Amino acid sequence: MQRRRLAAELHRLRTNARRTLEEVAEHLECSPAKISRIENNQVAVRIQDARDLLDLYGVEGPHREELLQVVREARKKGWWSRYSDLMEEGTETILSLEDEAASILIYENSLVNALLQTPDYARACLLSRTDAKLDVIQRQVELRMTRQRILTDPDGPALTVVLDEAALRRSVGDPTVMREQFRRLLTDADRQNTTVLVLPFSAGPHQAMGFPFCIFGFNGEDPRIVYVEMLERGHLIESAKDVGRYTAAFEQVQARALNATESVHFIEKLMDS
Repeated sequence: MQRRRLAAELHRLRTNARRTLEEVAEHLECSPAKISRIENNQVAVRIQDARDLLDLYGVEGPHREELLQVVREARKKGWWSRYSDLMEEGTETILSLEDEAASILIYENSLVNALLQTPDYARACLLSRTDAKLDVIQRQVELRMTRQRILTDPDGPALTVVLDEAALRRSVGDPTVMREQFRRLLTDADRQNTTVLVLPFSAGPHQAMGFPFCIFGFNGEDPRIVYVEMLERGHLIESAKDVGRYTAAFEQVQARALNATESVHFIEKLMDS
């Protein structure tokens, strides 16, 4: 989000300075495409490029220092950098969004979300890949477990997860793995910052059918962002209209789901069956 805010501010400054992409590119001795990628948050801006841009736009004083500090912070490696060899396209983005979000709304229709998985459940999911290598799988499990530290972080996001009944009834691993996973969900549901709801089959059709997604909310004026995970990569949705549609879909499944107490009882029955 720091990079997104920085990119938006650099675009605003260029517009206010009445400079074209070509003029800025000539000043930095680069291509206009590079400036465009910086302003669209497709690449990180280097500190020297940021200084040159701010010189050109006449930005001085505290605002200049604030922006340069954002550049330095945005270029720091995240905790996930040691897993960079495992990263598929979009993975770094969702990890950074999870770290910075004030709230996360999740709808899952097939599996328990990665933030709530046990190590054995995660391992069973990852082993379903035909190209899986055991050493790589183990590190991927470690990555998923490390992601979950936001659940116990005092400054972590408020998490609301709606799980379709199908996600709970799908067998992943042996019965012991599933019982441990159900027990884990009950533990998570008891956390102050986490709400786990079950959407039963009896809820009928709804807007989100077939489309698992996450909605990230942030403090301040930053708009919500939707993340849709696909087979090999994730897709970010940022337009206000489309985010509004996903928000409405989530609100619908949340309203049709069992309440928190009923959901706990539902999971308890599955665990005992």
